[in-house]
Amino acid sequence: MIDLHLHLDGSLSIEDFKHLASRQGLDLGSDFPNNIYVDENCRSLEEYLERFDLPLMLLQDSYSIEYVMKSLINRLYELGYIYSEIRFAPQLHTSKGLSQEDAVKAAINGLKEALKDKQFNAKIILCCMRQAEYETNLPTILLAEKYALDGVAGVDLAGPEAFHSADYYTSLFDEAKKRNVHITIHAGEACGSDEIIKAIKLLGTERIGHGVHLELNDENVDLILKNNISFEFCPTSNLQTTSLSSYKDVPLKEFINKGIRVTINSDNMSVSDTDVIDEFIHLIDAFDLSKDDILNLLNNSIEASFTSDKEKQALKDELVDGFDRFYSLISI
Repeated sequence: MIDLHLHLDGSLSIEDFKHLASRQGLDLGSDFPNNIYVDENCRSLEEYLERFDLPLMLLQDSYSIEYVMKSLINRLYELGYIYSEIRFAPQLHTSKGLSQEDAVKAAINGLKEALKDKQFNAKIILCCMRQAEYETNLPTILLAEKYALDGVAGVDLAGPEAFHSADYYTSLFDEAKKRNVHITIHAGEACGSDEIIKAIKLLGTERIGHGVHLELNDENVDLILKNNISFEFCPTSNLQTTSLSSYKDVPLKEFINKGIRVTINSDNMSVSDTDVIDEFIHLIDAFDLSKDDILNLLNNSIEASFTSDKEKQALKDELVDGFDRFYSLISI
């Protein structure tokens, strides 16, 4: 399994919550663990994002960030993943004195420690936030460049999509492009097709997080194919934010039929109570996907990954060797 769109703060385990809360003397609430998941009454992306308040409260020191990074990688490895890109916003971990760089270094330490002696690889994506000003987001871009050789693969723009249009961030992502930092952008989840097109034309994104509301007209499709844009679909979270009504509404076949590269991801393992295995199970049920369909989608994830050609080839070889085992997990 491969997951390119996975938020660290949305993927703490129940054990992570308990351990960190006990260590910090914090109350998890009388409705724990139900309060770490989004429920069926969620009405919007903004409401969905409220579920990040509790984990972010716990992730304000280096120990905690390093701990949850190690925990997440260990869980992915146990699930049979071969690669993941784990994203978080360092600016959201500074309320108790950490700098953005402190937060990034803690995540890198957790990453390196967890990957020791494992046939598994993972990288970090640093998120800029839509509700933050340029002066707060720019250090995130600079840190992605500084730690590119230490496991940081690129940058993202996350947060409430309607807060600012992509136009607002043009100069910010000009800095990322200038520094040859890989870019992915959350777009077309809560808003429409225009934000996706702006993310490509104005921000220079290589991937789109979600993007399910893309209008598949000839002009848009031509732009996406010309720029080799990949889409990070996260079906369950799109249902929970009411972006889509059912798994059958995921525009998977429409994108594939247009030749657009689609990848399947979990978004948030705890908030959405899912993982990539569950996501594929839902899509197999909704679209009667074949074994070849699954292999192609996983190969899409490898091709779209922010890693080297050499690492991509190694992942493809590993996928071929272990695909029957992967497939057995999802073809139930």
